[in-house]
Amino acid sequence: MKGFFKKSLSVFCALLLLLAVAVPALAAGAPFDDDAYADVLTGSDFQDLGTKAYDRFGRVLAKMKADGMPTPDSMLVGGDYTRLLFDYASPGITQIRDRLTDAYPDADPDAVVCIQGNHDNINAGFTKTGFHDMGTYALYAINEDDFPWQQRLQPWVNAKVQKLAADMESCLNGMIEKGDLRPVIVLTHLPLHHTSRSGYADNQYAAHIFNVLNKAAETLDVIFLFGHQHSGDYDDYIGGSVNFLQPGDTLRVPLTDKKGADCYTEETLNFTYANCGYIGYSNNTASETSTDKLTVGVIRIGTDHFRFVKYSEDGFFAQWDVARKNAGGSAEDRLLREEDPALVCAESWKLENNFFRMLFALLTKLRLLFSF
Repeated sequence: MKGFFKKSLSVFCALLLLLAVAVPALAAGAPFDDDAYADVLTGSDFQDLGTKAYDRFGRVLAKMKADGMPTPDSMLVGGDYTRLLFDYASPGITQIRDRLTDAYPDADPDAVVCIQGNHDNINAGFTKTGFHDMGTYALYAINEDDFPWQQRLQPWVNAKVQKLAADMESCLNGMIEKGDLRPVIVLTHLPLHHTSRSGYADNQYAAHIFNVLNKAAETLDVIFLFGHQHSGDYDDYIGGSVNFLQPGDTLRVPLTDKKGADCYTEETLNFTYANCGYIGYSNNTASETSTDKLTVGVIRIGTDHFRFVKYSEDGFFAQWDVARKNAGGSAEDRLLREEDPALVCAESWKLENNFFRMLFALLTKLRLLFSF
């Protein structure tokens, strides 16, 4: 009898050991166990003294792949690619694409959509500001040149942002009228929420964009992605370097006619609001309510919900599920849209000419060769 209990205890301990190994593995893979039909990778602010941010990006991708993330359909990058405080956008974009295809050989490097940040030269070949048909979702890209950093109370800046908002409104209304209810992702460098940066008019006229998006999001599934906030404690009150707000949460939106610490209104969100994931560095505070983690994100588009996942070099960091207003969709949407595109105002999100694409790649390689 004594032997029987000894054997039973050994088996029980062995099972506990197996379970201890298996449960973390299952937990790690959980973000990618749902039935998503599209995966959109996100990241921003690849700023560093060298190329550490790009190498870190590669290591985070390896963690995500090891946990079961399939080949991303596309990647959205929210600007700022500086190296040694100098413009590094052209080679930086190439390195992002190279790290992606190193981890995922089947990934399409042309499906990496990069926009301009406030430290980037507009001539680096960024995706144009405007609506772009991405097949399974619609993208509205906004370069920093069209939604400028450090906005001042000057008529031309106000008018510029108002014009941008009016174009966005026209396109969103066109989607609704045509019954095109695909998810809409808005990618820009500057945020919409009030921070201490708003005290010197950093995003003074964000309300013009917020009002348009919040109205359209009564009907459409809208996701707003931004960067920019990694260089101070600006986002600590909404989570720090990893922040996430969903429909029903409140957002502090700057007043368009005043600037200061209390110059905002609290608005209820109809759309999802999150940063892309800062990967170069972050000066946000690490505390019980805030984090300074450097992460890469992925948006998993399912038929009835979105899953937002963040990974750091340590592995899985966080996830949130948000129900869709407009259930439906499939992996075949991309092909169907190519045959009969319904999205109005759409432009090509790729560089327009193969010759210039090859020239751009050659100049990038030369710059990398002679950089130090």
